[in-house]
Amino acid sequence: MRIAIVCGHFIPNMGYIEVHLANALHQLNHNVIVFTTSSIPTYVGMLTSIDDKNSPYKIERLQADFTLGQMVKAKKLVPEINKFNPELVICIGVGKLFPQPIYEQKNPAYKIVTLLGDNEETYAKTYGFKKLKNKLIQIILKKKVYELAIEKSAALFPYTPSTNHIIAQFINPKLVTQLHQKSLEISLGFDKNMFFFNEEERTSKRKELNLPDDELLIITATRVVPEKNLEKIIDIIDECNQNNISVTYLIIGFHNDNYGENLKNYIQQKTYSAKIKTLPFLNAGKVRKYYNAADIGIFTRVAISIFEALATGLYLFLPQQNNVKHILNEKNGSYFNELTTKDIHKIKTSVTKNREERITLAKKFNYQNLAKKILLHSEV
Repeated sequence: MRIAIVCGHFIPNMGYIEVHLANALHQLNHNVIVFTTSSIPTYVGMLTSIDDKNSPYKIERLQADFTLGQMVKAKKLVPEINKFNPELVICIGVGKLFPQPIYEQKNPAYKIVTLLGDNEETYAKTYGFKKLKNKLIQIILKKKVYELAIEKSAALFPYTPSTNHIIAQFINPKLVTQLHQKSLEISLGFDKNMFFFNEEERTSKRKELNLPDDELLIITATRVVPEKNLEKIIDIIDECNQNNISVTYLIIGFHNDNYGENLKNYIQQKTYSAKIKTLPFLNAGKVRKYYNAADIGIFTRVAISIFEALATGLYLFLPQQNNVKHILNEKNGSYFNELTTKDIHKIKTSVTKNREERITLAKKFNYQNLAKKILLHSEV
């Protein structure tokens, strides 16, 4: 099948849903072209260039004619897609405005479906005047595109449990029923060819980290930014070690910025700072090896790395939030409001057991399975 993926930004070496979905559809032997721009969003501002050379599918990068924050538009989008003559167009990132011309066509020759990722964290980062300004932008610019997406899409795929609730708050009330009727909830996920458990990697990496067999290694792999509140986790790790609960903590995802340096300084002030290790942003293959070395994963915000950690059989601690409530059960992790040393101590002796069972439970989040689900519900 000829499938076009439409998204305003596309960074192959970052683990965002558009990249994984393109890979999964290609692995399922579909003819995939990604239509995007050459723009680099501010949230991955440490990148100065994008390398598409190793992509197994074609990436068509268009010149952006309009940019504002994460919003981006390109006038040539529809003509370039029409040259490809796809059977299915998958739009991702409605709030970036990029897919708008796709929805504005009167009688497109292809079926359109849309992935929706809005959740309670999407609009939670700003306060006061900035929050008001963002709300006005959302109403003035984004509202129309979301409404077009709902009307013109053959199917909608919200990928957190809270997505439709968030969107329903700012669209025309007349479209709320249609939003729910067209929706099939999916999820973020992982690439099964990249994330899996390997005992040799575990042994080798733990030896490299100089970890005894009985040492508990906890890991967080994420973009290190203030919103993640990693200071709280660092406090807990230090407290564990002060209470004779021997724990090593590894944080992957530091950038060369002021916040990263401040967080490293915060760590150095801790009594057991030697038990807290930091690494920069790493590629997926390197991160997997550290996941395999670890015993527990802790994440304070929704992230694709949650699913990648699950795929290696890690026991996870996740925040008690609607956007992650579909991920865990008592066998593969726990939700927390306020994580404590008692939580760590409680599961320390049993956490490495039942790894295979946790891996089996995670298989539903394999991107190839999610891609098949999208195609099936799109009736193509």
